Amino acid sequence: MRKKWSMLVTVLAGLLLAGCPAGPTEPLEYRIGVARIGDDYHLFAPVCPGDALAGVRVSDTGGDLSGADDPSLPDASVTWWAADGPKDPAGRPHEFVRLGDDGPFHHIAVAAGGNRQIPGLPADFRATTTYTDGHGGELDKSITLRLSAVPVYPAGTDPRQVRYLTRPLGDMGDLARPEQIRSHSDCADPTETPLRQAADSLRSEAPGRVDRAMLESGTVSWLVPVAPRAAPVEDVAGHLCGNGPGFGALVAAFGRERIWRDPDFDVETGAEVRQFAGAYGRITAAEAIDQVDGRFGCTRYTDGTTGYTGTHRIGLPALPGVDRHLLYCEESEHGAGRCTLLLARGDILSRLVVHAATGELAQTSARALADDAAAALAG
Repeated sequence: MRKKWSMLVTVLAGLLLAGCPAGPTEPLEYRIGVARIGDDYHLFAPVCPGDALAGVRVSDTGGDLSGADDPSLPDASVTWWAADGPKDPAGRPHEFVRLGDDGPFHHIAVAAGGNRQIPGLPADFRATTTYTDGHGGELDKSITLRLSAVPVYPAGTDPRQVRYLTRPLGDMGDLARPEQIRSHSDCADPTETPLRQAADSLRSEAPGRVDRAMLESGTVSWLVPVAPRAAPVEDVAGHLCGNGPGFGALVAAFGRERIWRDPDFDVETGAEVRQFAGAYGRITAAEAIDQVDGRFGCTRYTDGTTGYTGTHRIGLPALPGVDRHLLYCEESEHGAGRCTLLLARGDILSRLVVHAATGELAQTSARALADDAAAALAG
């Protein structure tokens, strides 16, 4: 993920204003903004190269303009609108979003007007954007505003030509054009960013097939389902031996994720199953797995913050309806076992990552799930 994200998430969670991740010297200069055009309220949120605007949420602050609460912990009772999973694989709606417009999104958690407690856009509201970085990294950025302070423009005005309110009370110094807001972005070098699918290379039915590839909640019967993250995940087929966009790996589009864990989960040795599914276009999902298979050979590598050793392939019999499969297991630096199962059918990839206290348990669990995952992918 972008180098600065892990350091900045803690800092940005408490900031009133946010946009693309801030540099170390002027963190308050990275903003998102809101303007009213006709009867509609428009959000401008700059998107750094390689990132995607994955979701937007608008909530009622109840008159609290401090912006101090954690936007990553939404309260459904005060949510006016929440949508995620942009239909455009490049992450669009890109930078310009009409608040309450469900059209560009696949998943609508709360439709505008669907919360009877909040029929209209609240007088004091918080808009939160969620970005993904192509490696499973996720970042929320919020702005808290007074509705009466938002600048108003005639219907039909080009959203690219207006000035957006970037602070709660609306002084003239708090209004900025998109290029002014975007120019403050501190983005990573484009050569380090994920390789995304071209929109015209993806099949129109791919999002529905990704959804069908996901396992039902009760499939992993020995663990407890964890509520999925609001934003979709975009990722490469596998992270074996540092595999990623720097090695030419394409980032899957329309990513979905599900998680199951022990009730008393421990990040070092606790049992966990993570499933990811996504679509490819420029290459097939089988070719994405081939790219991972070609990375075997390192003696140790780091995935996230954890080191892994002893990586080795595990044989599996043919799985009906699957074009390509790969199962490999390894040991974490904490002594736990981890097995990764990759399945491909046409343009759709399904990945299961199983953590367990021992390598034997991880392998047994991965094998037990292989048939169900293959059936879901072929469904």
